[in-house]
Amino acid sequence: MENRWVNTTLGGIALGSDGAVDGPFGSNLPASAYTESGYPIIRGSNLSIGLDDFKDHEFVYVPENVFQRLSRSECIAGDIIFTKKGTLGQTGLLCTHHRFDRYLLSSNQMRLRVDTSKALPEYVYYWVSSQSAINKLIKDSECTGVPKINLAYLKSFPISLPNLDAQKKIVNVLGGLNKKITLNRQINQTLEQMAQTLFKSWFVDFDPVIDNALDAGFFEQDLAFPDELLRRAEARRTVREHCDFKPLPDATRQLFPAAFEECAEPSFGLGGWVPQGWAVKCVSEAITINPKVNLAKNKVAKFVDMKALPTQGYSIEDVIEKPFTGGMKFQSDDVLLARITPCLQNGKTGIVDFLSENESGFGSTEFIILRGNENIHHTYIACLARYENFRQHVMQSMVGSSGRQRVQNGCFDDYQIAIPSIEIMSKFASLVLPSFKKFRQNTNESIALANLRDTLLPKLISGELLLEGMDADLAQEGAA
Repeated sequence: MENRWVNTTLGGIALGSDGAVDGPFGSNLPASAYTESGYPIIRGSNLSIGLDDFKDHEFVYVPENVFQRLSRSECIAGDIIFTKKGTLGQTGLLCTHHRFDRYLLSSNQMRLRVDTSKALPEYVYYWVSSQSAINKLIKDSECTGVPKINLAYLKSFPISLPNLDAQKKIVNVLGGLNKKITLNRQINQTLEQMAQTLFKSWFVDFDPVIDNALDAGFFEQDLAFPDELLRRAEARRTVREHCDFKPLPDATRQLFPAAFEECAEPSFGLGGWVPQGWAVKCVSEAITINPKVNLAKNKVAKFVDMKALPTQGYSIEDVIEKPFTGGMKFQSDDVLLARITPCLQNGKTGIVDFLSENESGFGSTEFIILRGNENIHHTYIACLARYENFRQHVMQSMVGSSGRQRVQNGCFDDYQIAIPSIEIMSKFASLVLPSFKKFRQNTNESIALANLRDTLLPKLISGELLLEGMDADLAQEGAA
């Protein structure tokens, strides 16, 4: 097999003269050039160190005329993207399943379009994402000031290629593992959306209460109902008349009241009305913000940094152990919320589901720790932390210089929530807890698959490990 390997460069496998190009944008591009929709611009935030799916979100856009003027830096499926300044080693592979057909590069990125008669884009992506390739790139970079490389260096970067058949086998194995990791993340996103939908229905829109109130004739009383509540009741009546409407089981519906009442906070609820018997409290009274946790100095404990906090799903993948020297402390079932720009805006939120009972861990000083109690389950808090209205309220409290703004804890004093009975809270937890446990199972499986993938990667692309007879089994394992 060694005789079939060819040593070449990335420039040697680029497709034509425009196979490897720089991003076009300079610092003189005015903010007015960006639009809310159009052609997305690939930036460093869309790339990753190592093998990770291209982050197909958080874009700025340019209109058609700008895209046409800069179309030499267009990116399409099969293109490999590199960072040339800043966090070197970041890469991304555009695939057909991504949201857009065409992208543009930012000024800090480069693009390689591979001649598929010489190499498979997926194989090249695996090669340049390997730790040995990243180490070489960082070692060779210009380190005066911000680390950087240039297009000439990218074209000269060495790569060893087996024949296309061998490349395909390697791609099948590593791609199978990657697909399963991606599938686990997609499942977690779906489960999160389901939990979030139930949270909003029960605790924001109060759908079960409106259902019971409609059945009980509550809205037929001669009371001065607020317009907002009446509009919501009418909208719910329309939903209930639809042929696909599925009411809650009777045992669950009976947990909810059949009436609303005015609350002391007129800006809360539906026109200042909330489910009868529910308490209205500000978040800082209802739950504990940054609870006290005992953790001795220099004690080895589990640690989470900001980078490890997920933007989707709740399970935290990259947990390490190190001596405690400072940071925000937490315990099992606490919810971690980023307090700093842009991490909060990106949705960084996680549940501490990796500690045993009474075990303490710690993390970034830029975390806010949210803890429940006997009245409010941690799954409720997790959903609240991802609820858009709550997040917008928290973000409005941020102060500080541009790019380093932080949430002020006082924002939790003036955001009200309606607290249901313990029976309703327990029912909600029982319905969503299986999803939260599945988050952790999927995350643990993805960690194991990623470890296997990262172990195989250098052995496969160096020719140290031959795939004769084992590629189908491994690919099948990844797809299972």
